[in-house]
Amino acid sequence: MSKAMRSALLAIGIGVIAGVIELGLPAEDMFRAMRAEIRTHDAPSDIIVVTIDDKTLNALQTNLPDRKKDAQLLDQLFEAGASRVFFDKAYADPTNPTSHEAFEEALKRHPETYLAIAPPLKEGVHDYEVVQPIERFKENARLASMIGQSGPFNLSYVFPTATPVGRGSVPSISAGLAGYRGPQKEYRLDFGIDIHSISRVSYIDVLQGRFDRDTFRGHAVVVGQTYTGTSDVHYEPLGSKIPGVYFHALGAHTLREGPPLDLGWVPGLILSAALMLWQATLRKPAYRVAAGALALMITVPLILDYLSIGVDVFPAILCFTIGMIALERQARRVFDESTGCLRVEALESATPDDSVLVFALKIKEFSFITRDSSNKVIIDFIREGARRLTTTEGKVEFAFHKDTIIWLRPRIETAELADHLAGLQALFRRGIAHAGTKVDVAAHIGVDANYEASIRSRIATAIQSAEDALQACTPAIIANSDYLTARDKRLTLLSDLDEAMARNTVQVAYQPKIELATGRTVGAEALLRWTHHEHGAVPPEEVVAMAETHNRIDDLTMYVIDTALAGARLARQIDPKFQIAINISAIALTRVQLIYDITFLMSKHHIPAENIIFEVTETAPLDDRRVEAVMSALREFGIHLSIDDFGTGHGALNYIKRIPGTEVKIDRSFVADMTVSAESRSVVQATINIAHSLDRRAVAEGVEDRETASLLADMGCDYAQGYLFARAMPINDLLQHMRQIRIAA
Repeated sequence: MSKAMRSALLAIGIGVIAGVIELGLPAEDMFRAMRAEIRTHDAPSDIIVVTIDDKTLNALQTNLPDRKKDAQLLDQLFEAGASRVFFDKAYADPTNPTSHEAFEEALKRHPETYLAIAPPLKEGVHDYEVVQPIERFKENARLASMIGQSGPFNLSYVFPTATPVGRGSVPSISAGLAGYRGPQKEYRLDFGIDIHSISRVSYIDVLQGRFDRDTFRGHAVVVGQTYTGTSDVHYEPLGSKIPGVYFHALGAHTLREGPPLDLGWVPGLILSAALMLWQATLRKPAYRVAAGALALMITVPLILDYLSIGVDVFPAILCFTIGMIALERQARRVFDESTGCLRVEALESATPDDSVLVFALKIKEFSFITRDSSNKVIIDFIREGARRLTTTEGKVEFAFHKDTIIWLRPRIETAELADHLAGLQALFRRGIAHAGTKVDVAAHIGVDANYEASIRSRIATAIQSAEDALQACTPAIIANSDYLTARDKRLTLLSDLDEAMARNTVQVAYQPKIELATGRTVGAEALLRWTHHEHGAVPPEEVVAMAETHNRIDDLTMYVIDTALAGARLARQIDPKFQIAINISAIALTRVQLIYDITFLMSKHHIPAENIIFEVTETAPLDDRRVEAVMSALREFGIHLSIDDFGTGHGALNYIKRIPGTEVKIDRSFVADMTVSAESRSVVQATINIAHSLDRRAVAEGVEDRETASLLADMGCDYAQGYLFARAMPINDLLQHMRQIRIAA
């Protein structure tokens, strides 16, 4: 069973308990009272309250009218055409014989007179005895129950239609007033009927005949106390104190069309439970449906009130609210509310599955693209990227993390995976609308195919593979077992590289640079060499790429420069004009601090600037202003710059023009083919001519035979280096080589 389903069932259980124990009764009554305020209307005029009010007591100069006056009142009411008269009083106490006989005779004359009775009642620790008229009155009058029950905080009132008395039952005053003849039951008073609009006539006015004769014709009458100080007062819901006699009249008006149908809390809870169970089956809660359901739970009871149908909604609302909060919290843990994508944590919690591949698509320069965008624009951008992926990936769930879209999809055979990756790349070749324009998106994909690992581990691997693809400028990398082995090796090498530099066990080899016209050794190129204790010799380009990827390039650059200048200091003792050439990373050129670090090392090793050449690869990012600024500062110090591997990059002519260099190195791929390729010879000759036209030296690398050296000399090439002259060697061997050449000269 899913967590969502368990949450839904728990919420339903809470709703059932709330309904059974009437947990929300005060809230329910408050809601009923508020609905009653909305639909307030006047009471009909066919039930009249005769009020024993302050006006009556003042006129009679007594505390209460005696029974003789009550007898006169009965005569007046029935003479005026009243159909039934109810006294909200039990007449249980004896009185003087004259009044007693007068009232008894009146009861005999008017058999449609009802006297109040209160049956025995047990309430808490109190036992209340029956309150009823004395026997002689009971024999000549009908009885009606005057009891009712208020809800918590007097927010509702429940009256019976009849009350058990002895072996039978008597109608309630309200049922008698309404002429109700239906089954015995309890009902709620309808406070949508304005209790203040109930028709009333003062007791004294009836006695003295000061009323319209049509007032009582055919109508039921209830007589009760309304004077100041009477104890028979109760609070109207959301209102003030009201004499109890009005509640009987209000009950009678409520029963006019029959007692309201009270459906209770079960129907509402059933509907709420069904909706909750449906929500639990969804990918994430349907909030609009939930809002609509809550709106219905609030509005439908009001509509039903107009139809005299009562329904309790608190258990349903409680169930739905608790359930939706639980589902919402679960959804927040699974989905990012803003993007609608899954959270990575939700994908990570999936169980291992050897039938799926894990994909990670990294959006290059995502933070730059969205740097000035609002949250909404960024979210739309992400959603558009995910939407495009659905065209090939189908109904998969996408997660978004920082700048990477992650998803799981069914396994694809290796032979088809390359085509699928090409298709994913094609989806992003068309610009994505962003902030009112379209931007080109470079996407790099990592795929984890290590089926035995946990999903968490596979996601991390896919993300790292996408990052590696970005760093390697390749569209995609599939992280299979070979890749993971290579990655683990790389991480091990990276850790050992730090330690090797700390112990000075990373070496620098020196390959002599020869002047072709004289054969003189004019300098050497410092080349990185590292022999790992376990993996053996590590290719320099692999070391540099690893250092660049893992933010070690600055440390490695300064280590090589420091070591190379230390060797150059020894070489200058043999030849003061000796120039040391050092390769410098394009990434290192973006760091202004490089200038200060180099000047410090120059001072440390006493190497003049003119004896230093920094070889800059043709792929250095000249669109970064920091690179041009750093190179210009190096030239101002007098340090020479050489364009390395010239001819292999893009826009070579523009590049050589923009770099303030003094030297151009012809890439070995052209030099190696000179003797067999006319095209390569033409490229080499053109490069030499371009360099000389810009007053720069031309250097050929990779010279391995005499014929190539002779051709280069005939073309006017200035310097050369390669196996023909000498291999890269340790500093001591270089010094010995220089001494031997000097002796021979």
